[in-house]
Amino acid sequence: MTTCQECKSFFPLDEDQAKGDCVQRVKDPRQAYYMAKPVNAEDDCSSCASFHKKEFVQ
Repeated sequence: MTTCQECKSFFPLDEDQAKGDCVQRVKDPRQAYYMAKPVNAEDDCSSCASFHKKEFVQ
């Protein structure tokens, strides 16, 4: 199961990183803007169309 915490679009809001925002860039014919929605870090996102796995650099 994949979680929101593993997605590039997840940005934690608090110190314990249990809650955060899912931030998506949206383009329309006139402009580009960002949309954010509140999510929990442990939410299941296996059916999310905008999920992109974070790439960890070592």
